[in-house]
Amino acid sequence: IVNVISRITKQCTLRLTSDELCFSVSYDRASMIWAELTQTHFFTEYVMNGVSEEQNEIYLEFDPTMLAKSLGSLRMTAKSVKIKLTNKRQPCLTIEIELPSLSLESRQCLHDVPVRVIPRREWTEHQAPNIPEFDISVDMPQLKHVKHIVERMKNMSPRLTLDASKTGVFALKVDTDSATVSTHFQELQVWSSSQRHQEDKVSATIDIKKFFMFLAWDIVHPDGVKCNIIQDRVVNLFLHVADYVKIQYFLPSVFT
Repeated sequence: IVNVISRITKQCTLRLTSDELCFSVSYDRASMIWAELTQTHFFTEYVMNGVSEEQNEIYLEFDPTMLAKSLGSLRMTAKSVKIKLTNKRQPCLTIEIELPSLSLESRQCLHDVPVRVIPRREWTEHQAPNIPEFDISVDMPQLKHVKHIVERMKNMSPRLTLDASKTGVFALKVDTDSATVSTHFQELQVWSSSQRHQEDKVSATIDIKKFFMFLAWDIVHPDGVKCNIIQDRVVNLFLHVADYVKIQYFLPSVFT
């Protein structure tokens, strides 16, 4: 998850609560990514003391590239991993990785990732995004199939139009000077459709490169992905892995 975020941004916020770890990324002061991880699934021991009992939270800002590189050591067979908030001349996330050894003495790999502890006066800027009422909510096809198509389309146009119909048809479309190219997926589950939008089809045009970045989340093998659209305003992509990973991805419409 951190690895995917590091490809998208150089600045990320981590919100720690007693139950969850929430990674967030903003773009032009609007929420772009909100990823919630249930701590009980990832940690056998989790101790977190926030500012107070009433405000039992910690907010950190850091470069996800550095954290991704540090966690890259886990590709080796790690015996255990500890992540601690420390103060080493400046606040750091210290990652202690115990590696297997042929001798009796264990090998330890230590990484310090500099962070900024976000003061309480700025917490309101890093809250969970408000989820609006969408004109339509429909299941997406498997991300690997969509990625294969969009990889070709992004060489044709900087913009991509997503169409979703109330009959369960999902379409990807790009316009060029000489042609319109589209791919349609049928018989997808429609979860909801708003009565305020009378048309059968809901669409929005978005930045194709940002949409392509979202498709990298296929690496977490999601159990389901929904595409939620407000006509000509915003696309919200929601994916989940069981009940322990939930990711919201927001893409505003661009004017054609």
